[in-house]
Amino acid sequence: MEVLSLKSCSDAPLRARRAAFKAPATVRRAASIVALCTASATLSGCAALRAPVSPPPTETVHLSVERVTDQGLFLRIVPAETPAPGALRLERACGQSAATPLYELPLEASLQEAWTRGALELRDADAGSCPDLHYTLTLATTSDGPWELATALETRSRELPPPPANMIAEATPEGVRLRWEPSSGWGVRLMRRALAGSSPSPWTPLVALESSAAGTYLDRSARPGEAYAYIAQHIDPAPPAPHLGAFGSPVYIALPSTR
Repeated sequence: MEVLSLKSCSDAPLRARRAAFKAPATVRRAASIVALCTASATLSGCAALRAPVSPPPTETVHLSVERVTDQGLFLRIVPAETPAPGALRLERACGQSAATPLYELPLEASLQEAWTRGALELRDADAGSCPDLHYTLTLATTSDGPWELATALETRSRELPPPPANMIAEATPEGVRLRWEPSSGWGVRLMRRALAGSSPSPWTPLVALESSAAGTYLDRSARPGEAYAYIAQHIDPAPPAPHLGAFGSPVYIALPSTR
């Protein structure tokens, strides 16, 4: 319950009324008019009597395209500042074709937690190269409905870029020099795997280059006496979302014990 205080208001109207009762009748009438005018002038400036300000509306749910890869188009749900729903349904239409249901699933505790953090992603494995994609997200408190429209998204996908061509790896005194045919307009993502031991290490990101125009990169972190495998992919950064092409064939190199 909000408590209103009048201490911040000006007491000029009160003083004016007291003075008016001590004056003659004609003066009292004039003073009363002044007091009323003063009161009406100061009323709007009194914080205690101002109308409460409504809080801004909460953020609405919306979809965003995070990336497109050879595994499909990945959508992220940006939630509203409200409790997670009990179930969701996602449909997709390409161009003028009828909508196709992609997901209808209840949100268990782990998915609700991901929803709250804004970390819930949905993959459309069959988006393909559609110039006009339309997604519709509906929500319900339970998997039995009723379903209510939460948001819709219109976007598009295009062909993925091919892998960097003719990549090679060379041992140098500074490290491993990687080269490939340059291609303007696309970035390059490089990954590396250490081959020491009986079981190779997993692929780990090495670097993401904004442009592949140079067609070369020096891996200074490669250690002498170790063997490595490298793979690369092109990244098309154009809107509405980055398109990550498939990785090319790996290249292998073994470094001498001393550089």
